Order: sequence, then structure tokens, then C-alpha cells
Amino acid sequence: MQLSNLSGSVLSGLHCFLIAAEHMSFTRAAEVLFLTQSAVSHKIKNLEEALGVQLFIRQPRKLILTDEGFRLKQVLAANFGDIAHEIRDLKNVELSGDINISVPPTFAQTWLLPRLKSFIDLYPMLRIHLRTRNELVDFQTESFDCAIYFGKGEYQGLHSCKLMDEAMQPVCSHDYAIANDLYDNPEGLMQCLLLHDAAPWARAGRNDEWQLWAEQYGTQLPESECTFDRSDLALQAAECGIGVAMGRHSFIAERLVEKRLVTPFDMMAPSPFSYYVVCRHNMQNTPKIKAFSDWLFSEIG
Repeated sequence: MQLSNLSGSVLSGLHCFLIAAEHMSFTRAAEVLFLTQSAVSHKIKNLEEALGVQLFIRQPRKLILTDEGFRLKQVLAANFGDIAHEIRDLKNVELSGDINISVPPTFAQTWLLPRLKSFIDLYPMLRIHLRTRNELVDFQTESFDCAIYFGKGEYQGLHSCKLMDEAMQPVCSHDYAIANDLYDNPEGLMQCLLLHDAAPWARAGRNDEWQLWAEQYGTQLPESECTFDRSDLALQAAECGIGVAMGRHSFIAERLVEKRLVTPFDMMAPSPFSYYVVCRHNMQNTPKIKAFSDWLFSEIG
């Protein structure tokens, strides 16, 4: 029997049969389909009459699939799975329009951009507008759909979901560490130039990141400093041998592997702040925001 020749009642019966065959229970099928048990029994009886075969052997408190029922279950299970995948793919293709996203500059450059192609490949009809800033978005007056914040996740009137935690430790070039006797010697920082991201998170002071790290280890810091408004500039300055920067793990991992930077002493500290996906309250399940959020978490996973 071809699909085009199947009536709506037969198609409905096939779905009902598959659920009942998976659970081997009309009662459980009724719960899944939000029907009565008698309605499920009636649908399957009508299906058996339409197909001209018996699908279940009905025994007291027990169902047994006939050979024909087992064969039909196998075919339906495979094809309903294909249909579900096809529907998901159609939804992905049809997801279109604009999505406006605010992201901290260094997070965008170091973490997001190297991964962004996979999101674009998933949703080719979605037009992405990425804007970088350290300041918080005013969702009441600005047309952003969502944002990535580095903070504590408490944003009044907004929905936030933690994306990932962060850790930090001092980094510099190998030559700078040798010249200033920094290896296994944190006291050597007192003769170094500290490189600060002056805006590591919204409303932060220019040396807050270094101070947080120093407080966790009881380490003294020198007065000499050079400040930047972006973390990647401080890290680039460290690569150039200008001084020592406070590096976040998500920003320095690749640089450490490539030996562009080194960690002269093993003193990594967990950051009190994390990355969050933020949007207007009750908007987190809109298709484009959910697609972007789900993709972010798949990349973390």
C-alpha cells in the first residue's frame, strides 16, 4: 500500500500501533497519546481491519505481537525516525531572518569566531549580526536578540543561563619570564610591568582582575602598569615581551599550546565570574535564540 493511498484514519492508526507496540500496552499508549484506552483499542482494531491482518494477540493483562505486527513495527520504527530527522532538517533550513548578538570583544575574537562557521553551516538562512562591547545591553531600547555576558548571572528582568566557568593566571613570553626570573617565583612580579584589561567585565575597575587573583594567593603586586580596554590587547602585549598579563583560560589555551605565552608559575585561580547567555525574559525559547544557545552549549560539550 502506497503512502498516497493511505487515509488519515489509517495513518493515525499506524502511529497509535507503533506507540502501543513499543510499550506493549494499550494503557501506556493511551497515556502517551492523551487518549482513552478504548480509543487506542478502537484505532488498532480499525487498522487491523483496513490492513486485513491481525497485529496483536490480546491476552489477559498481556499483548503479544503477531509476526505481521512485528514486521510492521520494524518498518514503522525506521521510517518514523527518518521522518523526525527530515522535519528537524526542514526546521533548520527554514530558520531565517536576522539575529543580533552582543559579545565581549576578546571572547568574540578568541573563542566565538573560530567556531562560528559551524553555526552558519547549520542555519545558512539566518543572518548573523555580531557586535562587540564590554558594557551591558539595554534590551529595552536596543534591538539585540541576545548577549553573552561575563559576570555573576544576576541581571534584573532578564533570562540568563550559565555557558561556562572561567579561570585565570598570569602569562608572559618565555624571554620575559627568563629576564625577570619569574619561573616558580611569583615574588618576581614586583619588578615587572603588569598589563591590565581595564574593562574585564561591566563596571569593573582597571586592575580588578589582577587584584582578585592576588587576593586568592596573598600575593603583592607592583605599582607599574599598562592598561588596555580589551583582554586580547593585553595578551598581545605580553606576547611582545612588554610585561605580564592576567590571562583567562579560554583566551590563553591556544597561545600556551603554541608557546606564544607561558605560565611562569602554577597559580591558576577560579574566576568569580562566568559566561552567561542572556536575553529578554521569556524569550529564551524563540527559535533563533534557542538555536544559537543550543549551538553554544554543543560547542562547550
